[in-house]
Amino acid sequence: MSDEISAERVALNDATFRNANERIEERAESLDFDPVPFLCECADETCTQVIRLSLQEYEEIRSEPTHFVNVPGHQVAAGPHAKVIAEREGYLIVEKVGVAGDIVADLDERSGAEERAS
Repeated sequence: MSDEISAERVALNDATFRNANERIEERAESLDFDPVPFLCECADETCTQVIRLSLQEYEEIRSEPTHFVNVPGHQVAAGPHAKVIAEREGYLIVEKVGVAGDIVADLDERSGAEERAS
């Protein structure tokens, strides 16, 4: 049971950072600003680290609702609920797995959560 609570906390923290990055991306597009300073989307709710990505790099990560961008080393905050799937210069792409993966997919504004609920 504690794994599910922990998975939920991990998912909610990550989704909060991802939602903030969605707003950052919208603003950067309107200002034609590239690269963009995105927030680390790790599970540590106190994290304030910034990762500079091109809009294309961010879109590549966001194309999958269970993928998040992390500063190297920050993936440990998610414990067993995440795995590193790619290492890039200055950042990692982390996939949420299990219950955490299910929750972030359901919370993803872009993935049509309403369709999955039917």
